[in-house]
Amino acid sequence: GAMAAEEKIREATGYKEEGNRHYGEGNFKRALGAYHKVFCYINGLQPPPPELSRPAAAASQDSGPGGAVGSLAPAPGGSTGQQIPRERVEEVQRLKQSTKLNMAACYLKLGEHQKCIDACSTALECGSSSKAHFRRGQAYAELRNFAGARNDFERARELAPEDPAIVAELRKVREGFAKGDAKERRQCARMI
Repeated sequence: GAMAAEEKIREATGYKEEGNRHYGEGNFKRALGAYHKVFCYINGLQPPPPELSRPAAAASQDSGPGGAVGSLAPAPGGSTGQQIPRERVEEVQRLKQSTKLNMAACYLKLGEHQKCIDACSTALECGSSSKAHFRRGQAYAELRNFAGARNDFERARELAPEDPAIVAELRKVREGFAKGDAKERRQCARMI
């Protein structure tokens, strides 16, 4: 039968740890393979229903026998299989975000800068993260999009003012601006 949500979360977490091991060994492609599997397990999971239970009358009108709404009603003894238990919702969000951030780091190492940018943008949909802005900034800088890079590094610095790496990258981006040819400099002047 279908795997329960708890089991899926456990499996997904295992794949993330496997990805981290590969990453630590410098196997970025294998790490990405493991990170992709995390999403195979957690993408289909449903958020729990809002706290307010719907009146039984409304529920019975639009659900025929085994109708869509009927199947969403919590099974006796807890939630249905594909629903994230309420107490694990934040954990699943963190898992999604940290896995996307780790994927972004792999893409950066592999020189796949656009994929890094996309992964960071997805991670930011889960919540703010200085790491997501930092890595996206690095990818933008590699693509010589210094305006995008500086934007992200500045957001990263607002979120993690103590991080010396962010300050160093901001300095590099400013130098990148300065080294740009005169034409680029004229374009950038308006943004500075």
